[in-house]
Amino acid sequence: MPAMRMRKFKVLGVFALVSIFALIYLSAPSKVDGILWVNGDITSSIKEQIPIVSDPEAKSETDAGGSTSESHTESSTESSTDSSTESSTESSTESSTESSTESSTESSTDTNTDVTSDTAAETAKEAGTDKVTDSTDSVTDNNANTSSTAKVEEEHHQEQPSGATESEPKQQTSEAETENAGEDAESKAHAEERRKWLAEIQDKAPDTLEPKGNKVVLLTASDGKGHNGEIENLLQMVNENREDYCAFHGYTYQFTNITKFHSDDRPPVWSKIPAIQEAFELHPEAEWVWWLDSDAIIMTPSLDLAQHVLNPEAMKKRIAYDAPFMLPNGKESGFTVSRDLDLSKVDVVLSQDHNGVNAGSILFRRSDWTFAFLDMWIDPMYVERRFDRYEQDALNHIIVNHPRIRSRVAVVPQRVINAFSVGADHMGWMTGDLVVHFAGCWVY
Repeated sequence: MPAMRMRKFKVLGVFALVSIFALIYLSAPSKVDGILWVNGDITSSIKEQIPIVSDPEAKSETDAGGSTSESHTESSTESSTDSSTESSTESSTESSTESSTESSTESSTDTNTDVTSDTAAETAKEAGTDKVTDSTDSVTDNNANTSSTAKVEEEHHQEQPSGATESEPKQQTSEAETENAGEDAESKAHAEERRKWLAEIQDKAPDTLEPKGNKVVLLTASDGKGHNGEIENLLQMVNENREDYCAFHGYTYQFTNITKFHSDDRPPVWSKIPAIQEAFELHPEAEWVWWLDSDAIIMTPSLDLAQHVLNPEAMKKRIAYDAPFMLPNGKESGFTVSRDLDLSKVDVVLSQDHNGVNAGSILFRRSDWTFAFLDMWIDPMYVERRFDRYEQDALNHIIVNHPRIRSRVAVVPQRVINAFSVGADHMGWMTGDLVVHFAGCWVY
């Protein structure tokens, strides 16, 4: 049953992901003072923030069509010319053969016979025939005719490929260079526009609460596999969505090619843990690292994380006190979120869905406890256990079965940091929610 529900959820997730990107592209927000506003609130708009780059595939098809037409014309011209040449040569050869035969038949004197014999010998020699007799004039002429025709055909076949080989690659190379030059120009123009846009919105958010600025790192990672190819330029749009959010609030954004953490003895999703560990190492000034799956989109970037959930006063209001810790099978574990939680010692902020802990959007505070916890999470014992949902079920298992770890974990309602694209009111995304997560799309 869990496997069937997961497959169903993946299908719904892919459909919803395509739908939401379509809605974003069709939306038409306006710019006010360099910031995008929709319904009175700042928000990301891919249509406005990411210029629509002309489709290189369409251009390629057009160029390919032109190349095919020119190649067809060239081929037809060469074929017509070669055919005409071959026909003319054969006609001339046949005419010469008939004339020579008639002359040989009418002339029966010894002198003419000698001359004919000598001529036949020369003709036969040219045709590659060494044995010549005085009584085989017609055979000699036929051999000469056949040799001449073969020679013309041989020259034709030798010349045609040579011409095609020289012209077509040059034409194709020229077209490829032109296309690449166009793509490079578009890429540079887009990069320059992005640079100006990010500089325009840098640190424009009126954030006052701590943590703020470079004390927060937003981390996303991918290996470019999974369902990344289902939506064109998906990773580019995902990265720019996060870049905009981080620039506006002054946060640090890090994208990691997670391939370097892959191992043959574990599924790729486990690589998120060493990626989180690396983020802390690369950014010693960071107090919090926010891991966000690449199949999630920041929908309301005006929300700063401190005011939303990380500042102790905000966290106190957000925690889902008395909520049960769920098990992966959808049942309650028997443990609940304690009201005695010491907020000064909270090192992990996460949410749950109907299958327990969801690790698609999760925040970690810098501390020795966090570093030890991350080491524990990726322990080979848990990796080799082969949980159904891999690292998520392992995390769920650790939290449920270790009370001291539960005392360091703050559970918030799902829509606070991890709303799904579809679901009940407590689960499905609504206007104003920070993130929409298309869980199950597997865009690693």
